[in-house]
Amino acid sequence: MIQALALSLLLALPAASRAAQMAPLPPEPASARVLGWDDCVALAAEKNPSLTSSEYARQASRASYLGSYNGLLPSLSLSNSYSSSKGSGGQPAYSAAASASVDLFNMSNIAGIRSASANLSQAEAGLRQTSAKLRFSLRRAFIQALIAETTVDVARKILEIRGHNAESVTLKYQSGKEYRGNMLNAQAQFLQSQASLAQARRGLRVSRRSLAQQLGLDDFTETAATGTLTAAAPPQIPQDLAALASARPDVLLQEAAVRGRQASVASAQSPLWPSLSAAYTRSRSGGAEFPPGGYNWSAGATLSLPIFGGGPTAAYFSVQGAKKSLEQSRQDLRTVRDAAVVDLESNWASYANAHDQLQVAEANLEAARQRNSEAEIRYASGLLSFDNWEVIVGEWVNAEQSAVQARSSAATAQAAWEQSLGKVLGE
Repeated sequence: MIQALALSLLLALPAASRAAQMAPLPPEPASARVLGWDDCVALAAEKNPSLTSSEYARQASRASYLGSYNGLLPSLSLSNSYSSSKGSGGQPAYSAAASASVDLFNMSNIAGIRSASANLSQAEAGLRQTSAKLRFSLRRAFIQALIAETTVDVARKILEIRGHNAESVTLKYQSGKEYRGNMLNAQAQFLQSQASLAQARRGLRVSRRSLAQQLGLDDFTETAATGTLTAAAPPQIPQDLAALASARPDVLLQEAAVRGRQASVASAQSPLWPSLSAAYTRSRSGGAEFPPGGYNWSAGATLSLPIFGGGPTAAYFSVQGAKKSLEQSRQDLRTVRDAAVVDLESNWASYANAHDQLQVAEANLEAARQRNSEAEIRYASGLLSFDNWEVIVGEWVNAEQSAVQARSSAATAQAAWEQSLGKVLGE
């Protein structure tokens, strides 16, 4: 219908401009895989490379943390040897032994466990931060895909209305009831709506590709979003923003960094502490493997404290440097916390503002649709001039487009607010 209407209008244009205006409308977007929000979340959790990378980093840190406890476990070794020499007349000599040792007290091992624990906390906080960022990026891409679908529908509707209006004005001009300039203006507005539809279709294709990227699809399968684009009313601004900020992944990440610096201080102080270890060995030797007879054994304990070359003289400067780094991390934590509180306040305000503007845009759209319907009847009956009618139609077109943008802004603002709360994928 639109193509036929376009052809009839173009035939009414001057011959000089007709050739430049005969380009057909762009084709409809290709069929795409249709996914809802829950489908997108499940797919991104499985395939998104950034999230997968962070999960591997967490697993690696967990393995290192569990491995750090080996320093507290006893060590056991078994040996069995054979030897023969000229001095022994060629007689074989066998020896078998079992040795066990354990560190009863070693601050270096304890500091290593604390450091590995802090690294694990950082990796877990980093995973939450990656998941929160992915949730926002995916939600924004999903919103843009929905908005692109709606934009195409609105552009198609505007094209139909503009085409109908241009046809009416052209018929009036041909019957001598309208000016040529008004006819050309109506036809130009129709061509503009054609260009807007073409642009909307191109934008739809880009938004589908962007959604596929956030999902982690390597083949960039064209993916369409389905669902209702709504933005819930913002809650009342929380009274204790500092408590909300403390649960954010970026704050948790910096807190883990502080614990890592504390472990570094303990590690630097470890040479100042003595270390105590115990060992026990049981062996048997003779001319045959596992010869009969009694066992030899030895047991002992060692208490050591380095004095120079790694002792207190070297530890002093290491401790001072570690403490300064700890204070730096604490100040960084203050900075991150303060920024988190401001970010919460800012995102809440943006969310509330966007929701207010959405209500205004919806009210304007309802009024513009009603005025456009009334104006079409009044113009057809000769009760309204073309200039006044065009103003009303233009206001309706702007209201349709503004409402779409307002819905997008409100939904994106809600996603940004949820990101500032630290919500991760699936929450």
